[in-house]
Amino acid sequence: MDEVRLISPEETYPLRLEVLWPHLDRLDQCGIDVDETEGTFHVGALKDGKVVAIGTFLIQRNEQFDAKKQYRLRAMASSPDVRGGNYGKRVIDFALDKLKNEGIDLLWCDARKIALGFYEKMGFEVTGDFYEVRNIGPHKLMYYRINQ
Repeated sequence: MDEVRLISPEETYPLRLEVLWPHLDRLDQCGIDVDETEGTFHVGALKDGKVVAIGTFLIQRNEQFDAKKQYRLRAMASSPDVRGGNYGKRVIDFALDKLKNEGIDLLWCDARKIALGFYEKMGFEVTGDFYEVRNIGPHKLMYYRINQ
């Protein structure tokens, strides 16, 4: 059975390693400094009991936006086995519902070049030019206005 739910940081590690950070060597290197910070939550979409899409959502203000209450999306990934199956969309939808209920105004992210179309379909807007993220490649700043 498919489901979308909150998951632990450790449940995100396999997809972080496989999809996002293949330059790392081991699962235990896939934690990020904000994983356990107050207000941070992790969403997973599951297929047949296995986590196949993830996103980490944290309180972080970006000065380029005037929205008062902001969240940032980091470490969004879907397994190559389920791409096009709306698992990534379901992770975003789940988080947007949660953030809307919490009165958050804006969600922003550093989107990889290959993921721009996905985020645009989800209603995110692009701002600015491409910039390079070390070991990963070109990104653009994107945002979604939740409660404005």
